[in-house]
Amino acid sequence: MYDLLRDDYGIQIEFGDIGNILAILSAGDRRMDVERLISALAEIKRLHRKDPVGLFDHEYIDPDVTMSPEAAFYAKKTTVPLRESLGRIAGEFVMSYPPGIPILAPGERVTPDILEHIEFAKAKGCFMTGPQDMNIDNIQVVE
Repeated sequence: MYDLLRDDYGIQIEFGDIGNILAILSAGDRRMDVERLISALAEIKRLHRKDPVGLFDHEYIDPDVTMSPEAAFYAKKTTVPLRESLGRIAGEFVMSYPPGIPILAPGERVTPDILEHIEFAKAKGCFMTGPQDMNIDNIQVVE
């Protein structure tokens, strides 16, 4: 959406991720500018609508916090392949930027929903930040 608005409609959005965009309006914007944004969004929806089957249907994952973030961050850790981290306690952050809100934080248990979200964000080309392995093939977990 971010790229379509910029490239096809000449509208610059402040931030965008898998499920959100942030458009900032100022006192200098006119009603016509807002209407142009709304029209562009409606046209993009009409032109690019897809069957929702297989699309990510939620963004918030209720974390299973099993250890304080501080204790997990400073605990002895080991690095394991991402898929082998299921059920383990995270020792580092995994964030998709924007918006930069953690998908996984130290002290949280790695669940199937979290792994699915990380894989989905990676496949969609989101900029992932936080872990030592910037490709997020591996992740640090508490020993």
